Amino acid sequence: MPRPRHEPRDVAPELFSAGEGGPKGKHIQDVLAALVLDMRDGALLPSERVLAERFGVARMTVRGAINDLEGRGLVRRVAGRGTFVQHPTLIHSENFRSFSEDMRMRGMVPGAKSYRGRTRPAPRDIAPRLGLSPGEPIHSIERVRTADGVPMALERTNLSAERFPGLLAAMGRDDSLFEILGREFGVRLETAEQTVSIARLSPAEAKRLEVPDYDPAFLVERVAVDNMGNVVEYGRSLYRGDRYVIQMHVSRPSAAR
Repeated sequence: MPRPRHEPRDVAPELFSAGEGGPKGKHIQDVLAALVLDMRDGALLPSERVLAERFGVARMTVRGAINDLEGRGLVRRVAGRGTFVQHPTLIHSENFRSFSEDMRMRGMVPGAKSYRGRTRPAPRDIAPRLGLSPGEPIHSIERVRTADGVPMALERTNLSAERFPGLLAAMGRDDSLFEILGREFGVRLETAEQTVSIARLSPAEAKRLEVPDYDPAFLVERVAVDNMGNVVEYGRSLYRGDRYVIQMHVSRPSAAR
């Protein structure tokens, strides 16, 4: 089956006109960069064949321009599917903030989908992280966190059900967990211990984050503590590797005397 043409929609025809002087390749790069920045994240770019026809150039010229966009992190190619708009990556810094707070500070609207909250006995691998015994009740919350509607992270977190009764009733799909804990239970999270490793997304996880199967992701494991020194939550979340970079402050140890 031939691949679809991916015709550009709602694009002014004059956008594809030849530039006044200068190399055609540079003009096409500039036009496509402007087009990409005006498109929504994850949108499918018109195919090379369509773009070559619209610009009146060889496909290799268009391919070179798209290579430039890919090198600048503005698009990503997916074999057999096409070229997709990719807005700039976000910095996952050492500052301790909720996902909602972080996205708002970036001027983005936080949200969620695929929300699931349940109360269950604490498994043996989770209970000690919360300072509990295996089998004690915990609240487990799982959801895909979004920014401006784009999936960014698959978030899984756990809290003591005894300490936070009624949490799931108060918690909405798009709510900030930190804000709910503060408003409903008077808890202020102060610090967290985080470890970051690289993981490959399973097909099911990749589908939820709308990326190709086995794409790399950052696996962030976190134990959060309140201002009284008590453990509040333990979570393991997957952040899209194509949308995040990790920033850390490092320093050399003091010289031994």
